[in-house]
Parts: sequence; structure tokens; C-alpha cells
Amino acid sequence: MLLVACGSLAGIPRAKAEDIQSKSRSELSGTVTYMERMLLPRVADVRITLLEIADQSEPKVIVEQLIPTEGRQIPIPFKVSLTPGSINPEHSYAVKAEILIAGKVWFVTKKAIPVLTRGNPCEVHIVLDL
Repeated sequence: MLLVACGSLAGIPRAKAEDIQSKSRSELSGTVTYMERMLLPRVADVRITLLEIADQSEPKVIVEQLIPTEGRQIPIPFKVSLTPGSINPEHSYAVKAEILIAGKVWFVTKKAIPVLTRGNPCEVHIVLDL
């Protein structure tokens, strides 16, 4: 099902595959969670960062979105809309996430997760670490 959502199935007529791929690059979605047994306070925020990782030493931030949890608990869904033309299918992208409490990072991804191009998903489920 994930492959259908990202337009990576063989056998789809070319126009249809292009339509799906163009849609997949217009949005990144998923959930953020962590394994620790604790509730988030109402002031917690989730920060999603989409990076272009052509140069591992200096990734370029494409989009950064702050999502107030407003008392919601994990898993916390996210949806990042991308501007047309902001994603180049020839480049590599990755997503990172953090949970901030009162502006301080409490949970973070240890490693960026490849997304959007080169066969990587447009929907991810991110598990954060302390």
C-alpha cells in the first residue's frame, strides 16, 4: 500500500505513475512516537525537519515545521506540505523529528530517515530517542 501511495509500482500507465509521483512529492506525512512510558505536557511541540542530503557534511533544510501537541499524546500525526518544485527527483532527502518541551529538546531522531525520492517512502513512522 505504501508503494501505491508513493507511485513506485511497475505496470501503472506512465501518466498515472507521474500523477502519483507528483502528488507524493507535494506532501510528507507520518507519525512521531517514543518508547518511554511518560505523558507529554500540553506545552510540548513536535518539530519536523525535511533535509536535502546531497552533501552529508552540510544538509540543506527544505522545510521545518513546528506542530503544537495541545495535549495530544503519541503517536502524533504530522503532514508537511511541500511547495511545487521544491523536491528534485534526482536528489536525496531525509526527515528528522524532535519533541520539545518548553522549548528544550527532550526526544530526537538519532539518524535522519530517507524519504520522498530514490524509492524512499512519502509516509514514515518515526520513533524518537531520549
